[in-house]
Amino acid sequence: MCRIAFEGSLFEVSSIELDRGSRSYTVETLRELRKIYPDDELYFIIGSDMLSTFTQWYCWEEILSLAFICAASREKGFEPDLSAFTGEQKKRIVLLDAEPFEVSSTQLRGIIARNEDSGNLIDSKVLGYIKSKKLYDDGLSEYRKIITERLDAYRLHHSECVSECAAALAEQYGADVEKARIAGLLHDVMKNTPASAQLYYLHKAGVFLEPVEISNFKVWHQFSGAAFLESEKIVTDEEILGAVRWHTTGRAGMTLLEKVVYIADFISADRDYPDVGVVRRLASQSLDEAIFYTARYTIKKLVSADLPVHPATVDCYNDMILKKGK
Repeated sequence: MCRIAFEGSLFEVSSIELDRGSRSYTVETLRELRKIYPDDELYFIIGSDMLSTFTQWYCWEEILSLAFICAASREKGFEPDLSAFTGEQKKRIVLLDAEPFEVSSTQLRGIIARNEDSGNLIDSKVLGYIKSKKLYDDGLSEYRKIITERLDAYRLHHSECVSECAAALAEQYGADVEKARIAGLLHDVMKNTPASAQLYYLHKAGVFLEPVEISNFKVWHQFSGAAFLESEKIVTDEEILGAVRWHTTGRAGMTLLEKVVYIADFISADRDYPDVGVVRRLASQSLDEAIFYTARYTIKKLVSADLPVHPATVDCYNDMILKKGK
């Protein structure tokens, strides 16, 4: 697809990473390019959001010595935190002054999966190749059909982002990747559903809201979502239902899949709240640390606004802080 996209352009597509035949690290590619082009200056372009985790990359200091890092902003007004770098290292980092093109690979895969018009977002020849090879068919089309009928465009995009993020976290921490994809895609299935319809499915499942829940409409959808999926026999797997049921409030004793979806909902690619960079960094290191931070963040936010805190969120926080004390 790269060769099709760049055919006849000034760019050259290289297969050296594929030809390596094993796990490929950026530093290895740069070492090889340095041998091929010993007299040239190398510039490595990344998304500016990657700077927050760059110091966790394999041989990151050597990467900086081999190439200038050119960080392209993914969103308007993005200000990267460079405090982890020394003065000399900062000289090797170039912040590209380019107008960000705010579209993600997650959005494009969703467009392809739903067979929607991609407009000018995908080269027509590349799109033809994708369709001829039936790429990006992840087997979730039936679930996408369900959420497409129930969610607005913003929430659909968010669901795709959470699905992809949950899959990545599942792979990192050893959870079931396929279940993570499904739970992430379906977690907000009732988010745009009127209160009366949510109550119908809750009562059908024998679930009755407590006063603290009735006063906080934002948590209804996690319970009604699980009830809807189970009563309509869309999902029967208890792990997936649990991940949907607790993705907003969290709870004490969460399963690994529940933790994965809970954090994916906080750090998916579309999220842009003030602390999202911190949570993404924590999530790359420890799910429990990220959950502890987000539970505390949620409680502080609700208390400062004089809003009720769901008991499950308090239990989640207490569970995490007790684990930290062990």
